[in-house]
Amino acid sequence: MAANDGNDGLNRRTYLQAITATGALIGAGAMGASPVSGQEQATPEVDGEVTVAEFCGFFSPGPQIQQCLSCVEDLCDDEVNPEFPLFTGLTGQCFTPNEIPDNADFITLKAGLNCYVAPVDDATTFCLPPGSPDISNATFYSCGEDPTPTVTAFSVTCDELTVTTENIDDGETLTATVTFLDVDGAESEQSFDATVEDGVAVFELPGDLNPSFYVLTLGDLVLDEQDIVAEDAPCTEEPPEPPEPEDPRIDEIRVTCEEITIQTTDIEAGQTLFVTVSFVGDIVQTYNVVVDDDGVGTIALPGDLDPSSIEIIFDEETLFEANIQAEDAPCAPVPPEPPEPPEPPEPPEPPEPPEKPDKPDEPKPPVDDKKELKKRMEKHKEMYKKYKKQYEDCNC
Repeated sequence: MAANDGNDGLNRRTYLQAITATGALIGAGAMGASPVSGQEQATPEVDGEVTVAEFCGFFSPGPQIQQCLSCVEDLCDDEVNPEFPLFTGLTGQCFTPNEIPDNADFITLKAGLNCYVAPVDDATTFCLPPGSPDISNATFYSCGEDPTPTVTAFSVTCDELTVTTENIDDGETLTATVTFLDVDGAESEQSFDATVEDGVAVFELPGDLNPSFYVLTLGDLVLDEQDIVAEDAPCTEEPPEPPEPEDPRIDEIRVTCEEITIQTTDIEAGQTLFVTVSFVGDIVQTYNVVVDDDGVGTIALPGDLDPSSIEIIFDEETLFEANIQAEDAPCAPVPPEPPEPPEPPEPPEPPEPPEKPDKPDEPKPPVDDKKELKKRMEKHKEMYKKYKKQYEDCNC
């Protein structure tokens, strides 16, 4: 779902396709049904100081302020705190806010699966290196300032939305405004309140509607907003179908985790559709989709990301724009319940001790009894006399 990008009149969209550190413009493009960097938009002049952010790693799924936080933690000697407002629904290669938070030391730019970081200093415009994906969100951070309210994690099922917070007092009330899809793909919006207890707030959801987008607020402060999908989707009896296209040139759309199929009417083979697909996690990809001889355009998707909305443009005219959900959602791996620990194996029986080898006869200890010795000597004398007499009587 396209997020509101008009907070406080901030100019959140600049459509530079790529820019070098000196501000020279470089075009970017692609052919075929593959992701392309940069949208076909006007390229306005950039006023003020331009800083090119550096690639610093890949994003972590979850609340926006956590997605590229590790990039700033590597640069700050003190605790890192996000600064508000958050900036979502961005596009293009550069970002020029009308106002930068006073305490901000760094900014992160999320583009596709990538994170980029730059010091704030005196910059007024922050751009990505040439060839990067388009920016989807931006977050300012300060080092060592007073702690700010933070959402550190969230999870969504058909029945509950659970958020984990820091620096929010127990008893404070959070509001979650959730957009749902029914089985026909029709949207509805509901708001829910929950009280923070031990840093956690739990919102009870209807259970029979598919959550697709949420905005979390503390009073007037927006803590997080992004596309979502229930871990146990679909919440309806069947997955939600894309809404019936109003433009007759789009006949039917089918969405799975692996691909999107667009059936067209009266669009010649070889013509190109410009398609933007948003995924859960604030990831946006644009595709040039060539219509085949059967009037079908096919987009191969990553398979492990949940598509959340689609916009189809042909000949500079929007033919279809709506929230979507894959038939086989959720596409992203959901951590399974930890398995039961295995039963500990029974200890093996101790082996029988080996048989001791027979010991040779040990010599008898000497006899110390004098009477016994004398008796033996007398016996030997008698034997000696006997053998001596036999020898003397022998004629040999």
